[in-house]
Amino acid sequence: MNEEQAQLIAEQLSHAIDLLRNQVSEQEKALAHHEALYRQRIEALERSQEDQEIRLRQVTDGIVRLNTSTGLAQVAQAGLSVLLAALAAWMGARN
Repeated sequence: MNEEQAQLIAEQLSHAIDLLRNQVSEQEKALAHHEALYRQRIEALERSQEDQEIRLRQVTDGIVRLNTSTGLAQVAQAGLSVLLAALAAWMGARN
């Protein structure tokens, strides 16, 4: 092998190494880009989950308040019925 052939092979190897380095660099950039996208998606999903949990708690609290209000209204209605019955009995006894 003469000097020119050795130099040609060295240049070809150098070029091949440069191409491989560029490919690795592009792959690293693509990986970083996908990682950033996945991170954003995960953060969006976590925010969505937190929003859903907050809404669920609000609905649950609303149901508890409604049930409490309904129960109090039924107690008030029963108390009023007893009061009116007692009043009617007292008025009937007076006559």
